[in-house]
Amino acid sequence: MKKVININFQGRILPIEEMAYENLKQYIESLRAYFEQEEGKDEIINDIECRVAELCEDRLKKGAVCITSEDIELIITSIGRPADFEAQDGFEANSNTNANAGQTFSNTQQNAGPTYHKRLYRDEQNKVLGGVCSGIANYFNVDPLVVRILWILLAGVNLLAYLILWIAVPSSSVKEVGGVRKRLFRDIDHKIIGGVCAGLSKYFGVRVGVIRILFLIPTIVLVTNWNHFHLFQFWEFDDFSNFMGLTFSPGAVFLYIVLWLVLPEAKTSADKLEMVGEKVDINSIKNTIQTDMEGFSKRAQTWSSSFDKYKKPSGENGPNNASNPTPNEQAALEQRKGCMYYFSKTITILMKAFVYFILGIITISVLAALFGIGVATTGLLPLKKFILEEGLQTWAFIGTILLFIWVPVVAIVTSIVRKIAGFKKANIWVRSSFIALWSLGWVCLFYFMSSLGNSFSKHNQPNEQAIVLANPAVDYLEVTASPKMKYYEQRWFNIEPFQVFNDDTVRVRNLKIRIVQSKTDSFEVKYVTMSNGKSISEANMLAQKINFSVTQQDSILMLDRGIAITKTDKFRNQHVIMTIAVPVGKRFKITNKGWSQTNIRVNSRGIHSETMNHFGGDDIWVDEWNENWDNESYSYDRGVEYKMTKDGLERIKSEFDEDEVDDYQTEDGNIDEMEQQLEKLKRDRENLEQDLEKTRAQKVQELEKIDRALEEKKAEKKGAKKEAEMKKTQQIAVGAPTGLSKVAAVAQKAEDLHLLIQRFTY
Repeated sequence: MKKVININFQGRILPIEEMAYENLKQYIESLRAYFEQEEGKDEIINDIECRVAELCEDRLKKGAVCITSEDIELIITSIGRPADFEAQDGFEANSNTNANAGQTFSNTQQNAGPTYHKRLYRDEQNKVLGGVCSGIANYFNVDPLVVRILWILLAGVNLLAYLILWIAVPSSSVKEVGGVRKRLFRDIDHKIIGGVCAGLSKYFGVRVGVIRILFLIPTIVLVTNWNHFHLFQFWEFDDFSNFMGLTFSPGAVFLYIVLWLVLPEAKTSADKLEMVGEKVDINSIKNTIQTDMEGFSKRAQTWSSSFDKYKKPSGENGPNNASNPTPNEQAALEQRKGCMYYFSKTITILMKAFVYFILGIITISVLAALFGIGVATTGLLPLKKFILEEGLQTWAFIGTILLFIWVPVVAIVTSIVRKIAGFKKANIWVRSSFIALWSLGWVCLFYFMSSLGNSFSKHNQPNEQAIVLANPAVDYLEVTASPKMKYYEQRWFNIEPFQVFNDDTVRVRNLKIRIVQSKTDSFEVKYVTMSNGKSISEANMLAQKINFSVTQQDSILMLDRGIAITKTDKFRNQHVIMTIAVPVGKRFKITNKGWSQTNIRVNSRGIHSETMNHFGGDDIWVDEWNENWDNESYSYDRGVEYKMTKDGLERIKSEFDEDEVDDYQTEDGNIDEMEQQLEKLKRDRENLEQDLEKTRAQKVQELEKIDRALEEKKAEKKGAKKEAEMKKTQQIAVGAPTGLSKVAAVAQKAEDLHLLIQRFTY
């Protein structure tokens, strides 16, 4: 049982055994004693400690529970002990003896044969990209240049193999702790903007000026072509540089910014040594620190001499004032430095925010696209038996869906959730598993596309056949769909170009109709069946199996609703091209009725059979049916009636036009009828008003006569005949209200009629 403690070493929390901690502590003390008299000893020891902490963290990332004494011993051996470098001179003195002994030992080992297991590694020290070619060269003991030349000559075949080997083959740095490896960093010591070009030059071993010129070439090209630039050239003209290519300066700037954000800085001596592929040990770290300090001292002298040029004369302030800036000058200098620092920091933050925003949009777009493709392709699984062959092609399709599409979706979602929730990064084994599965998905994708493309690589030799019409001399021909067939339709799935399918049969809607001018006075109908296949013979066989019936009933030409595809024949882009020859002076219509499930496809600019392989491969046009443009046929719209003339088609009317005319005629009829009723009501109203005026005048005259008669009777009979006059007056009074009642009734009727007219008019 060993005691394990946690230490904070160079900003890293490391679980370490207590005995290993004591060994590490003694090693650091020996380093302090060794570099006691060296210039920059603190920087040297600090970089060595950073290297030790980095190697310890690598051991933990590879699955170690804690740092053991054996791990510390391996790390110390990798970096080197001070005693080893103290005895270096003694070793050099005996170099000849050791060389002879080594040669004898080598010969002995060669005669005895190798005693170790030979294994393939990527050479991190001599790599250009991933170290695959140099690793293969080391394995077969040949020059790496030969392997690289062969790989370039076979780049189209070996690109995928290179990626797989880069991922699968371990690096030579894993053979020992702290092994030599080459990594890409930003060189901040020789930077102008971000140190990207300087880091690339160190990594590839070329002059930094060459890398910078390569990044400047796009800008130079843009400036030289500036006279061709205008607002719409970015979208319409081909001579303008491509945005995403390196021939357009924003593309190069975008690439530079991405590298600026992605690549880490080479801060420590170990990073600077790994940037050029050198071994990281005590001696190399010391030399790097001392070189940096010499360079810093030279730069300090240069800055001092430059500052002396701008200092003020000494005057009466004495010699000390001549060599040192005044407090005001020092404050102004610090203020200028502070402003430049914050300005550059602000620009950097804004650029990073912009790039992160763009990368976020790209990530979300890729995730949404992969998710949509995954859902769509998963929905195609029920149709795989009608398209794919049994065996590897089917399994490659399933592997493409699961590994190439869904694995990155799960990985991206998991990474985003961990980032938002603040969890630590996933285990190295989890990340490696995702990468390995996605790489396998690439293999499935390439195999599936090549296999499926091979299944569609050839097409049949077309043979035009004529259909005998029952009555070809009709004056009008209407093309429509046959009545729905009486078979069970499982309609839960409906996607182009498939219509409906049951357990054994799929019906596709690949029908195209051409309209040409007939050379006779009768309608003529011809058709061609076409298909793809692995070979021409297979394509001919599949085309011959197409069963597409056409029947005529009077002036109606009825077509099948689809082409039947079975699980045995498979879908190989079977389709029918039908040509209808219309005589001059006769009419026809391709109706919309009944085509909701058939969807006859019409090429409005001619006919293109689409037998060319869309999956890659056979792109050769072999017959007139595969020409892009058909100058003999006429464009038309469905549901529209046409008349064939000597100059072409003449549009007569469409179903929409007929419905619109019928609606307009119905609406006009209703308006006329309503206007007639309104005129009649107006005349009735005028007649009633006239009758009312006449009746009112007559009744008024009658009332006046009655009043005069009453006055006369009163004057003549005042005495004895008073009772008789009263009776007579009562009789007259009874007759008067009857006349008034008639007047009131007529007035009420007129008022009701007036309200009715107003309501109707409204």
